[in-house]
Amino acid sequence: MKIAIVLASHRRTGKNKEIEDMIRGLNLPHSFDFVRLADAHIESCASCYQCADKKECMVEDDFQAILQRFIDADGIFIISPVYAPIPSKLSALFERLTSLLFATGIINTAQNPLVGKRAAVFYYSSAKIEDETQIKLVMQKFLMVGYSFHEVNFSYINQCSMPNEKYGGDVVAYVKDTLQSFSFERA
Repeated sequence: MKIAIVLASHRRTGKNKEIEDMIRGLNLPHSFDFVRLADAHIESCASCYQCADKKECMVEDDFQAILQRFIDADGIFIISPVYAPIPSKLSALFERLTSLLFATGIINTAQNPLVGKRAAVFYYSSAKIEDETQIKLVMQKFLMVGYSFHEVNFSYINQCSMPNEKYGGDVVAYVKDTLQSFSFERA
């Protein structure tokens, strides 16, 4: 089984690198597809609506390839540091996913190829694990039919209510524990 791991930091070093190295060192039966946004070129949506007819985004960058990697994966993990509030490339990725799925008429439908994918969202600062609720609210509209903008109603893999207490603020341990308990049953 394959998990797309989105490393949302604009840096190639630091905590995202530490998390990637930890994942590579795990002895798990899964394969991992690391989507490093630091290496990706993702523009904001051009609002051209050509995707409505073409069924793919016409902006020439890495978005369409990243979307295909999500489609090919059995699960998607978003790992993001706090940037005002999220990294701009992650914001652009979410914006483009929303535009494409909306314009093609498949957002909030079973025809969306991401519906039911297992997913986890991790959000951290230099000092602790942060509340990932806002990112989960955005992400769930790509993963389910009948999503909410007000409450997390998707069954994310990581549902730890007090991760700082459980993991001592260590996001690497949080990601590791979640991966080791990962299930590929669709949500």
